[in-house]
Amino acid sequence: MINILTWNIKAGQNKDGSYPIKKTKNLNRIAEIVRDYGASIVCLQEVDAYTLRSGLIHQAKYIAHKLTLLTGRPWKYEYIVSRNMKPGYHGNAILSYYPMDVILKVPLTRINDRENRSFLLTSIYVGGLSIYVGTFHLGLKGDQSFQAKKIKNVLKDKYSNEIVVLAGDLNAEEGSKAYYIMRYQGPPMLDAGPMGVCTLNCYDNYNNPKIDFFFVRGLSTYSLKAQVLAVDISDHRPIQLKEILRTSNINHAYR
Repeated sequence: MINILTWNIKAGQNKDGSYPIKKTKNLNRIAEIVRDYGASIVCLQEVDAYTLRSGLIHQAKYIAHKLTLLTGRPWKYEYIVSRNMKPGYHGNAILSYYPMDVILKVPLTRINDRENRSFLLTSIYVGGLSIYVGTFHLGLKGDQSFQAKKIKNVLKDKYSNEIVVLAGDLNAEEGSKAYYIMRYQGPPMLDAGPMGVCTLNCYDNYNNPKIDFFFVRGLSTYSLKAQVLAVDISDHRPIQLKEILRTSNINHAYR
């Protein structure tokens, strides 16, 4: 059963950019949302590790431990550094209660933006299948396009015939150049949806854009259902991608 969440958690901040008095408050709420929606794999962006602003907590490790307590199943995490915060780090993470191995850690350097970004790819073993799950957080000021191209280039040779799910914050809308690259350049991928649904600052304006995505390869969208969850802990809303048919019955695409 594939049940994945992707979520830019804004380093555990509130939606307005402030921090709760207890720095673990939003991390606990995030773990509870994951539990409540039954996700088994979680892709997180903007995750702090041992920074002063976040209370010197490794947020991915904390959420994984909290999920272990909440679900009674051991959760693992993998983390990639995007930038050094001195002290601590800022980056992306993938959490899973299925067996998981790191495949790639790809730095996405900046040109116009003020921050470096990153892409993490893991292999997760679900129901006898090896599924490649990656998470990304792309930059701003035009950096999205060449960073998206770098991700697709590293996937081109070895992962063109594999089941791949890429999830994260594109920092660009549907129909943008970066969106086009993620879908069509290199190995073609499907946008698992939902289309045209706000994910950024939705509490302020439901007409705001969708900039968080699931791109899939090797799975038919017929077997998948995606929904944006009406949860406003950070400035981004999470998206859930859930299999509605058994994996063994999936009609693979792009094979």
